[in-house]
Amino acid sequence: MTNLLNRTVADGIRLKSIIAGKRAVTVHVGYGISAKDLTAKPVPLGIGKTPAVCHLFVAYILVLDPEQAYLAVAKSQYGLYLDSDRQKMLVHWDYTRDPENDYPVAHVQVNGDCEHFDILTEKARSAGRTSPMRPLRDFHFPVGGRRFRPTLEDVVEFLAVEGLAEMRNDWETVVKEHRDRWEERQLRAAIRRFPEIARQQLREDHQI
Repeated sequence: MTNLLNRTVADGIRLKSIIAGKRAVTVHVGYGISAKDLTAKPVPLGIGKTPAVCHLFVAYILVLDPEQAYLAVAKSQYGLYLDSDRQKMLVHWDYTRDPENDYPVAHVQVNGDCEHFDILTEKARSAGRTSPMRPLRDFHFPVGGRRFRPTLEDVVEFLAVEGLAEMRNDWETVVKEHRDRWEERQLRAAIRRFPEIARQQLREDHQI
């Protein structure tokens, strides 16, 4: 992740990983964290002497999978902010493997106003289908679910194609390289979870 950020949209930053807990091992990953303070800080998005025009919050919590064999993401957070104090949020993407509420496990929230959306939610409220009026930023839009949730590569691509941050010239190559690794890891994890489906597909493909 450090490699991805420094080769695309950041310069000289380093994400750290801290192991916490004794019985139930938990690994915290983020920028600026320490054993005494596990609160991650947003990454300034700037290359060379270019001042950061926005900041990207990146944080993960990893735990052992049910088989106690591999690390799995229990929670990931990506957030785009105007400031380094996370007071001026623009958009954020969240994933929680086992949410304690009824939010989608993977979702995106946008801090903005939309008159048409306000009209829709008012109609839904009047019909008794939703709670009292809420701002747009309080709505959780599902994105991909547990297996196909947004990744840091997706966020970097978003920053690039929308022209929201200065990018290195070969950012597309770097994003593809890291995305290929991610997809391979996800495929391996899916095969471990559903080996019979994998065997069935191989039999069909190779007519075994």
